[in-house]
Amino acid sequence: MPNDNKFDKKVKPYKKSYLKKARNLIFGKTIPQKLFRTYIIVVFVGAALLYTPIALKHGYSMVVDNHGTMSHYSFWEAIFISCSSITDTGLTPAIISETYTLFGQIVMLILIEAGGIGLMTIIYFLWKLLTPKRNMDLNQIIMLQAERGNEKIGGTYQTLKKSVLFIVVTQIIIAFLMSFWLCWFKSYDQIGYEKTSPLALTYDDPTTPIDAYHNYGLAIWQGIFTSVSAINNAGFDIFTKGVSLSSFRSDWNVIFQLMIMFEIIIGGIGFPLIFDFMEKIRYRKLKQKYRLSLFTKVALVGFAVVTISGLAFSYSLEYTYVDPVAIQGGGSREIYDVAHYVCAHKEFGNNEAFNKAWTVLFNTVSTRSAGMSTVNQGIFSPGSQWTYIILMFVGTSPSSTGGGIRTTTLIIVIWTMISKIRGRDHVNLFHKQIPKYKVRDAMLITIVATFLVTFVSLIAYYSIPNNIRTNNFSMLQVFYEAASAFGTVGLSMGITGDIGHAGQIGLIVLMFVGQLGISATLLSWTRKNPKGNLVEYPVEDVRIG
Repeated sequence: MPNDNKFDKKVKPYKKSYLKKARNLIFGKTIPQKLFRTYIIVVFVGAALLYTPIALKHGYSMVVDNHGTMSHYSFWEAIFISCSSITDTGLTPAIISETYTLFGQIVMLILIEAGGIGLMTIIYFLWKLLTPKRNMDLNQIIMLQAERGNEKIGGTYQTLKKSVLFIVVTQIIIAFLMSFWLCWFKSYDQIGYEKTSPLALTYDDPTTPIDAYHNYGLAIWQGIFTSVSAINNAGFDIFTKGVSLSSFRSDWNVIFQLMIMFEIIIGGIGFPLIFDFMEKIRYRKLKQKYRLSLFTKVALVGFAVVTISGLAFSYSLEYTYVDPVAIQGGGSREIYDVAHYVCAHKEFGNNEAFNKAWTVLFNTVSTRSAGMSTVNQGIFSPGSQWTYIILMFVGTSPSSTGGGIRTTTLIIVIWTMISKIRGRDHVNLFHKQIPKYKVRDAMLITIVATFLVTFVSLIAYYSIPNNIRTNNFSMLQVFYEAASAFGTVGLSMGITGDIGHAGQIGLIVLMFVGQLGISATLLSWTRKNPKGNLVEYPVEDVRIG
């Protein structure tokens, strides 16, 4: 017996060592590696579930693509849609409601929620629920901070706890309101894509109300799915036909859009900002002062700058652009805006002027990262489309459900340039100095993101077959797709399914980079202690531009 115990003591360390090596091999050693690889594993698990017969309405072989036709469904489409779901992007080569069963849609819903709130955040909350007496160690807190936390490690858990609770309660309330609206307020289905129109518009079918009208079960499910998709800035929908929310683009349905816009903003402003405002309210009740963090102030400024400038450009470009197609008879020139081709089909309902303006407003807010739209993106002028590319590239706040370079990065880059013009060595915001390494990182993120989006756009463009690309697609459309992937937006001009596998791989890379961030993605490929940090060389100045 003593010998057996002695033998066990010798074996146990070896077992732990092998288990540790296997775990490190699969998940990596560093925090960025663990984040990146865990998301990759979940993508393949989600793809496997989305490829099963019970997830598909038409079995393994067929999928309903973005053109409304049946085409071959492979495991690659399942991977792409799984990745788009976990990164809350919304790009898809298929019509979700026509392709997936309730089971498939539930799988997508879980992936969307996990990607929005944070995969590691959900895992640790479940762990905390199952083992309430165990305290979180430092590595777990750092992991949470890297994914969705604030700038202070000590306040990360409380920030996530309160913010996630607020987001979950909000999406439940909005889901109930949406379900009520879908069930009791009549909205009409859309008649496909208008093949004869160069803008591929849809228009109301006054004889066909949407499927959820007076259908309680479907209304509840569509309300839940839409609410989760909106607050996580995912861009997916399970409405049939038409373009995303095209059945709700006008008249009284702007109330339905208001619910979605509210969730888009809540999900995009960032968890630390939500926590800051909740704390401010709590302190006000206690009649105490609470100082908002620098992050909250910069994030609010970034949100305001991007939204207001985006709206200003969109309105000015939409109402002043002259479309060459609109020149008739070599004489008068028609002003091209979102009301083009509206007379024949009452595109924007009865109150045309209001609904046109609201369409631009909703699309601009949604472009930040949400990916929901009420009209086909091809209806907007090229100037507006380039504006939306920039908005998608910037994205939302850090530690939010959106992607992009983030609004705080943009503000730091802009203020760095202003400080340089003023001849200042430091970047100061709200009477606080931004650390030099943060300024450097902001510049690096912007440069790398610009290179990645451009590079993937070129790959995607040339991956489209020549006979299709030459007559149907422009580089602007492909840039739109790439910026949408990087910003985890999901808005598309309907070309996702036509892009080749090489281009779709590039889009997947952009989705991951946009979701996890440039810094975390780059660090996921490095060692824990790079050797270059151990050696310092003499400093010598170099002249630059």
